[in-house]
Amino acid sequence: MVEQSLPSPRIEELPPTYNTHSRSISQSSIETSQSEPSRPLLKQPIRDVVQSTYTRATVFGAIQRLWTYVRRRKVTTPPVSTAATKKASRTAEFDGLRGLACLVVFHFHFLYPYTKTITHGFGADLGDPVWRYPHQLPFLCLLVRGRAMVTLFFAISGYVLSYNFLASVSIGSNPTTNGFSRLGSLALRRWMRLFLPASVSMLLVMFGAFFGAFEKGRELKDSQWQHGWWEQHPPQFDMFRAQLKDFLEMWWDWQSPWQWRLYYSEYDPHTWTIPVEFRGSLVLFILLLASAGLKQGWRFGLIICVTIYCFASRRWDVAAFTGGALVANVHICQTSRRELREKEALLPLDSITSKSESRLWKYSITALKCLLLLAALYVLSFPDDGASKTPGFSWLNTITPPMYGKGKEHPYKFWHAFAAIFILWAVARISFVKAFLSFSIPQYFGKISYGLYLVHGPLLHSAGFALQPKIFEAVGTETKVKYLGGLFLGWMTMLALSIVTAHLFWKFVDEPLVRFAKWLERVASHGKGS
Repeated sequence: MVEQSLPSPRIEELPPTYNTHSRSISQSSIETSQSEPSRPLLKQPIRDVVQSTYTRATVFGAIQRLWTYVRRRKVTTPPVSTAATKKASRTAEFDGLRGLACLVVFHFHFLYPYTKTITHGFGADLGDPVWRYPHQLPFLCLLVRGRAMVTLFFAISGYVLSYNFLASVSIGSNPTTNGFSRLGSLALRRWMRLFLPASVSMLLVMFGAFFGAFEKGRELKDSQWQHGWWEQHPPQFDMFRAQLKDFLEMWWDWQSPWQWRLYYSEYDPHTWTIPVEFRGSLVLFILLLASAGLKQGWRFGLIICVTIYCFASRRWDVAAFTGGALVANVHICQTSRRELREKEALLPLDSITSKSESRLWKYSITALKCLLLLAALYVLSFPDDGASKTPGFSWLNTITPPMYGKGKEHPYKFWHAFAAIFILWAVARISFVKAFLSFSIPQYFGKISYGLYLVHGPLLHSAGFALQPKIFEAVGTETKVKYLGGLFLGWMTMLALSIVTAHLFWKFVDEPLVRFAKWLERVASHGKGS
């Protein structure tokens, strides 16, 4: 009885999930085993065991068994839901939009010292060739209009910061447990999220300036290669103590929330947006808190009134923030209504509408959304300079609110903020635009966007300003083709260097500081951490 071998499985007992190919292989192997006398392994001669093992170990046999295993795994293994492994962000498309906008900011700052055409409108002065470049045309100019993209940054921040809170205070939710805790967390960590990474990057600039990393780039100023504008450049002191003192005085003035002027630091003039982001966030948090207990219609009206008031007070930057919150509130209301209609669409009367009519209605709505997006992008193309003489924009300049007239504020700031609000609404409501911005490349640039924004300026002022004249000398600037070729080589080089550096900054500075801020909040919270 001990020597009795285990019974071979019958063909009929194979699992029903086996496919035909694996079944035939299993059947042939079983029939072969059944044709041989059943003998215990220990009773078989060693020579037969070795020979049988060697026969099964041939290349063809191994491939055949591997193929059978793979086919069985395909059939028997249940598919893994991607939703379970990775939770998609509700605002993923805006992360991608932020990443692409940051690339445009890089383009703008790279070209800024070499040409003034990037801020001009097309055709303002047909007699001057500086107003007749293709990249000045509407829509195309958005590839180099960095100031418009910065305003878009502000609107995106307003949307993302307010979305979860507004969703939590909508109908049927409990704002006490969801919204207020989220809002308090954002308010507590906002200063650290904005100022800590920027302080690290500017501190590195301070050390680089002391050791002369920016002195070669200073030679670009007023040289034969500078045809654009010169912006603030890091200073160098003979004594490190004086360098540090200058930096700390700058830093204290720069991070102060008590002033509303735009602060252009010599250690990185592009960080003027960081205090603006912080002040706009604080105003937004107060607005959200004030609207928490209101009905949906009253909340909507309050946000509209505050946005209009900010525009009228020439606070276009804060208006972009509150405008982003306004769009988030509209999206939440539309989503709730659509879900309600889907739940109620169970009556037989819904089947009366033909599929062709439903498809036509869907295409018509999508076309209207695309037209709105194109119109908003056109307004976002409002030129920084010469708008009053630019064909297609002079009429917009005439209807600009008087508080953005000459000597008060630049008209483009109003129109850029106004257009950014409508762009946010359209981006999240056009499926193919939303899908494009959710691709891996825009999402990656969105992930490293803050790092790219912080490092590209110092890299351009150090390596870029020193390298570009060398490229011009090697390529030549006698013709426009050579000049553009030199700019293209410099742009490719500095873009690659900036992306690599931004990735490292994101990995070793930005992400650790985000985790540190969350850890500090967890430690300081009641009943959390230690």
